[in-house]
Amino acid sequence: FFRSLGMSGADERILALSYPWIGSARTAIANRQIHPQNHLIWAHVSKILLYYVMYEACQAAWSVVLYAKSIPEALPVWIYGLAMILEYFSMVFVRSAMSAHFFPRISLLYFLAYHLYFYSVPYGFFDVALIPLFMFLMHAMLYTILAFEVSSSSSGVISVETPREVYNKLSWPEWSAQLPSEWTMFLPLNARHIPLHDRVTDEVNGTQRNEVAPAVET
Repeated sequence: FFRSLGMSGADERILALSYPWIGSARTAIANRQIHPQNHLIWAHVSKILLYYVMYEACQAAWSVVLYAKSIPEALPVWIYGLAMILEYFSMVFVRSAMSAHFFPRISLLYFLAYHLYFYSVPYGFFDVALIPLFMFLMHAMLYTILAFEVSSSSSGVISVETPREVYNKLSWPEWSAQLPSEWTMFLPLNARHIPLHDRVTDEVNGTQRNEVAPAVET
């Protein structure tokens, strides 16, 4: 597949490393040959189509619940579009602990301020108010990247081996070849990666013990 796209040096391992819930499953199907591989592909395509229909239905339903008043045309679409931009930005750029602490809170504050104006005025300049909301959100995105992400990447806290500084640690094992349960995205972050150079490793009674190195003030 990759060679047909002109990538002569690529093979199926790229798919397995990038998307293990697809690549590892395709490898297992090829080895055991219980059913054709196109069954897996069409199952994922069907899931995407179903989720998209559910997404569009939720947009229509929440528009009636949240914005059931005289509003400019397509206002809910613009608001949902901003929320989608924030979601993609969080997935790609919010990787350090400071970003995870700052960006969701400031974004929620901006959205609450806009909706406070929306519900306080019978018919205001709702579409015009989206412009400062967008500008404030863009400012928060740029500040998050320049103030937090660049420094974290330069110091090695964020790297290829540790793409995120904070994460959600579960109390039970999960298969690495599948996506975690969808409800786990609503759990609060409870674990933080400690860089190797910030750990103190010593040996006590023949066993190795790792501790966090104390912070040094300069």
